[in-house]
Amino acid sequence: MTIKVTVEGPDATVTLNARKSLDGNLMIFDHDQIDIVVMTEKKKVVVFPKQNVTEDMYTTQDRLFSLLTRRGIISQETVQGGNIFNSLEGEILESSFADPVQAAIYVISEFITTERETVDMAQQYQDEIEKHLADPSDEHSTELGEVPQEPEKGSIRPGYYYTPLRYRY
Repeated sequence: MTIKVTVEGPDATVTLNARKSLDGNLMIFDHDQIDIVVMTEKKKVVVFPKQNVTEDMYTTQDRLFSLLTRRGIISQETVQGGNIFNSLEGEILESSFADPVQAAIYVISEFITTERETVDMAQQYQDEIEKHLADPSDEHSTELGEVPQEPEKGSIRPGYYYTPLRYRY
């Protein structure tokens, strides 16, 4: 769905994976960890976690509401936990010079774009690490039998029992 947003100055068009609910709320599904609902009548933004909740989900919600607060879209004192488990909500401020709902949608689209770039970079890094571990270069690997066997090697000594609490007094 293409949404046309007007924010002081030229028109801006953003493309989001979004749907309108029967009561007119805009549901945005572009983010991989959270679903965002912009309540047009109540002038609220509500964020719900996706099915697979991780420990990063709250920090993602917090980043979104911090951005909306810094941009002057949402009042910081209205950000609170929603009536659905793990959801956050905040009220959109009134404006005399721009449509506040369209401004919120525009800032949310900027957030999603930034998050997508960050997730892509993290995935690329993870792929490089996995490739390095699964197929190391000749410099970072040894063949089987290349390192000779010794009776004592490294920090593991045969017959020595390590007890971390032995020396506590």
